[in-house]
Amino acid sequence: MNKIIKGKYKIIFYKQNGEISDIKELTKDNLESINGMMTRCTLEDESEMVGFADPFRTCDRNSYDGKVHDNIFLWTWDNLDEENHKLIGDEKNKYNQTFKKVNIDEIIKVESILYSNPRWGGKLTNKFSIK
Repeated sequence: MNKIIKGKYKIIFYKQNGEISDIKELTKDNLESINGMMTRCTLEDESEMVGFADPFRTCDRNSYDGKVHDNIFLWTWDNLDEENHKLIGDEKNKYNQTFKKVNIDEIIKVESILYSNPRWGGKLTNKFSIK
């Protein structure tokens, strides 16, 4: 993360109700804490990428070492009925996911929703939505 100017780039953690819970400096160490959360990354070109955060690249088991490197992944469900918050399709394809690689050096802001992963009781969605 060569471009980081101390304190300029942030990770913002939201509660489910939209209140800000915490703000941390955007560092590789702090990116570890977004694992599994619904996350929105704003990039230098002002585009946004949204998905569940995988800063450790667990989707790539061949290179997994439990560390954050030069990129993170954001993943979404391929077969999600957003209206009913349920996965659809046959058992072979129902759980398919798309992983989008995000270069950390291109990120200017990270926003994550605490307890937003369905395994924590959050609703099943591919959207970054706070009340």
